[in-house]
Amino acid sequence: MESWIFWLIGGILLGLAVLFLTRDKKEPVFLEGAKNWKQVTLVEAKQISPDSKIFVFSFGDPNLKLGLPLGQHVIFRANIPTAEHPEGEIVTRKYTPTSKIDQRGIIELPIKIYYKNVHPKFPEGGKMTQYLDSLKNGDKLEISGPKGRLTYLGNGNVDIEGAKFKVKHFGFIAGGTGITPCFQLIQNIIDNNEDITLSLVYGNRTEIDILLREKLEEFVNHGKLVVYYTLDIPADGWKYGKGFINEEMLKKYMPPASKDTIICHCGPSQMNRMVREQLKGLGFSEEQIFKF
Repeated sequence: MESWIFWLIGGILLGLAVLFLTRDKKEPVFLEGAKNWKQVTLVEAKQISPDSKIFVFSFGDPNLKLGLPLGQHVIFRANIPTAEHPEGEIVTRKYTPTSKIDQRGIIELPIKIYYKNVHPKFPEGGKMTQYLDSLKNGDKLEISGPKGRLTYLGNGNVDIEGAKFKVKHFGFIAGGTGITPCFQLIQNIIDNNEDITLSLVYGNRTEIDILLREKLEEFVNHGKLVVYYTLDIPADGWKYGKGFINEEMLKKYMPPASKDTIICHCGPSQMNRMVREQLKGLGFSEEQIFKF
């Protein structure tokens, strides 16, 4: 037999061996599960409104991706002194990053700070958000994840607790910082140039409270997204909606109910309850409505 045949066979066998040894290996990521707490380091806190910041945390390894499936969130944990527990109590909160899915080394999260003596119903303010606001560059925080019931697999494929859906039109309804899980999906779908129609109704108290507006407007201007804003306290000349999100707004700016449409919503509890009932009134089933 010609010697080149031996070399050919050897090359094929070597290639098969390499394929076998590497087929199940996954790229290492930072997150190791919802029960495994990891430390991150604050590297920047950018003020984006009077009471909101984008917090940027480092993993400590610039080559690692976060490892967060689209549609899921991370959990923050800290020992925070409070009025009831001056020695400190363990507080956990869930947040959705807006950094891109393939970002390495860092995680970015827009977070609204709930300060003391601002909201009459919550005179003490937010425990975790005020703690985050107090952090200085170099301070550590514990996070874990991924956590969540929805996973977006790409190209319209959605998994909600094992149930599979094929989506052609996503509708999003957000209130305040509830925009972050919606933005996470919107950004990825647009970045990947997927053939998915995207609609968003976004409610806030005032115009200055609209988070991520510049990026949302960029998506709108490129014809990738339809957005309708509504404000509780609009200024003179405001050209969008006024008041709470209502059924009329949803009927006009959300897609009609169909088997290939899912509506995702996130915001204050009262808003979530109201829009769910309004969507049912518009013909959406329980399976077509998802709360982040």
